[in-house]
Amino acid sequence: MSATRAYPWTALVDALGQPRFEEIRTELASTGVAPFDADAFALVGAVGRALRELVPDDAPAEAVIAYLQLLHFLYLHWAAGHPVRSAPRERLSASLAAPAPAPPTPPGVWYVQLPERLVWAAPAAGAAHEPLDGVFAAVEAGRSRVLAVLGFRPERQGFTTLAAAVPLPLAARPREDGSAPFSSVLPAGERMGFVSVTTEDELAWLALLALAAAAG
Repeated sequence: MSATRAYPWTALVDALGQPRFEEIRTELASTGVAPFDADAFALVGAVGRALRELVPDDAPAEAVIAYLQLLHFLYLHWAAGHPVRSAPRERLSASLAAPAPAPPTPPGVWYVQLPERLVWAAPAAGAAHEPLDGVFAAVEAGRSRVLAVLGFRPERQGFTTLAAAVPLPLAARPREDGSAPFSSVLPAGERMGFVSVTTEDELAWLALLALAAAAG
C-alpha cells in the first residue's frame, strides 16, 4: 500500500475482520450463490449480519442500499486478495481528454486509485460535486460493475459512493446535451484540469480507462 495516501476501505475491512469475510465466503459456497451476483449476495444470512454491524439503526433505505453495495465490493475485493492499481495522472488525463471506446478488460476485481482531485462527480442529483479517490471495478463476461469512492480525506469520518452497472462492450457516446464525455461541469473546471463524470456509462467507462492507464 502507498506510504503517503491511505485507502478508504482499509478501516472498514479491519473493523469487520477476517472471520466475518470468511463466514460470508463459506455461506456463499454452501448455498451455491455466485459471488458476483449482487441480488443473491444481498439475501445471504452472513451478509445481513455483517450489514447490521455497518449500518446505523436509523439509516434511511437509500443508505442501507449504499452500505450493501459497498459491502459487496469489499467482499469481492477481499476475496481477490485486495488487488490495487494506480492510474498515472498524465496517462489518465490524456485518455479522458480524447476517450476511445472502453478497452476489453479481463474478468476480475480491482480498486483503481485515481490522481487526486482530477475526477469529480455528484453522488446524487443536486448534491455537491466531490473528488473521486478511486473506483472498485468488478468485470465479468458481458458486464461491468463499478463503485466509486468520493470525498475521502483523512479528517473526514467516512466517504460517499456512486454505483454503476452496465453491459459490455461499452460504446463511446457523447452526453445528451452534446458536450464531450468527461468534460468538466464545475465552474472553471476545465481551466483547473478537472474532469467530470455525469452518468453511469461514464463512470463505468472511466473505470475501464483507468484500469488500462494503470496497466500501461
